[in-house]
Amino acid sequence: MAENSLPSLVEIRGHYQGTTNIRRLSLLYSLKSKKFIKGYVDGSSTKGDVVYRVYPGRYLRIKYKYWSRADPPRKVEVQLIQVREDGSVKVLREAKIEFYDPEFLSRFPPQLKDLYERCPHYHSKPYLKPLFEKVYSEEENVMLLSLLDKANIIREGEEHE
Repeated sequence: MAENSLPSLVEIRGHYQGTTNIRRLSLLYSLKSKKFIKGYVDGSSTKGDVVYRVYPGRYLRIKYKYWSRADPPRKVEVQLIQVREDGSVKVLREAKIEFYDPEFLSRFPPQLKDLYERCPHYHSKPYLKPLFEKVYSEEENVMLLSLLDKANIIREGEEHE
């Protein structure tokens, strides 16, 4: 007789970095709960991981990267991912926004600007508690998901309809 077993939790990792020329932050977002998933920050004041224990399923991975030598220097990525039972991750769809001015993010779902505002600064861990506690509206959730249906790369200064 086969038993009905629940899928077990798997560990996946996001990351953060706050060094001289690079700022990075990668977090998971739950479409079902309409919020960023609380993770455990593990690392030094300059680099580390955000460790998650989640059930297999679909999530959004939202990433921010600043590299002072890139043109444009800032990038936000939204990826629809499938977390498998073995802990592997498959990217199903993604969208990228490249920009110079952080105000450019105000044209997009608020989750992106909130993530940007929580990025680590020079030699500091990101302070993520306010981000993990905020629940977004259904409309904001739909806006975030619909971003994946737009152009693959959106650059500040280029026209998009």
